[in-house]
Amino acid sequence: MSPLKADEPEAELVSFGREEKQDALRKIPFSQLRPQDQNRVSQVVKDPSIFRRLPVQVIDCDPEIYAFLVSYPEVVVNIWELMGITSVHVQRVSPTTFHANDGAGTVSNVDIVYADGETNIFFAQGYYEGPLAPTKIVANCVLVLQSGYTKAAQGQTFVSNRLDVFVKFESRGADFLARTLHPLIGKTADYNFAETSSFIGKISRNAEDNVTGMHNMVSRLQKVDPTVRKQFGEVVTRVYQRKVVAERGVQQQFDNTPDDEPLPLAAAPVREPALLPKQPEQVALRPIEPAVPEEDAASSSLGAIPRKRFAELRR
Repeated sequence: MSPLKADEPEAELVSFGREEKQDALRKIPFSQLRPQDQNRVSQVVKDPSIFRRLPVQVIDCDPEIYAFLVSYPEVVVNIWELMGITSVHVQRVSPTTFHANDGAGTVSNVDIVYADGETNIFFAQGYYEGPLAPTKIVANCVLVLQSGYTKAAQGQTFVSNRLDVFVKFESRGADFLARTLHPLIGKTADYNFAETSSFIGKISRNAEDNVTGMHNMVSRLQKVDPTVRKQFGEVVTRVYQRKVVAERGVQQQFDNTPDDEPLPLAAAPVREPALLPKQPEQVALRPIEPAVPEEDAASSSLGAIPRKRFAELRR
């Protein structure tokens, strides 16, 4: 697989070919899955009704907060709910399972069957029942999220992520309908993935620039398990502290003076993210140019996101 740079036009394309599907299959660590997960994942990915490789997204984001929000999507959804911009509901059922309802007809139970610093695999069982289909469509879905980390010369860490989606429908009629609607489904999934990635980047920047406001918001996340809410607050603190440490390092390079001031919020020690590779440049999914990607005018605000989340027929 050739390196993919953040500013290359290929990053905006969606792949459907056999080569991309085979590459996606190679990314699944079957030997490391539990036997029951090997079986059900294989049944979906070996002969899917739909395969779609979504566009690569590159965001300026702290790796620890990114890994946390990927593992706990209910945190992102609860933030959207506080902002009044979504009808999606996500409820944690167990440490590795959550129930999701997009509010537009798609309902599913999702299991996290594999997770490390670079690969997250989700298995979803669910159905769609809404205006796009005459009857209920039942399906299984495997989502493979590949993530890479690259540090820029200025000290920021960029996260590149790509999502491969395998969907297997139970009936031939549903299979035919889904293929007919594939272009519409694909565009919706692409849009949601891009906007969600961008939103995670904005959460990270707000943790760096407005830690007090972020802690305020964390305290209002009442639909998140208290333990998860506490962990998220601790992650926010560490993201802020890393930003302060980095800024002091840059300043000391200019003035060559020792730094005797205590760290802010010193009660929470600064430490490296548990899921951040020791040398992210070497293990990144793809190299990323050390240039900062353009941001929209309102990128520093959590408010600059779509007013509504659209339905995704992918489970």
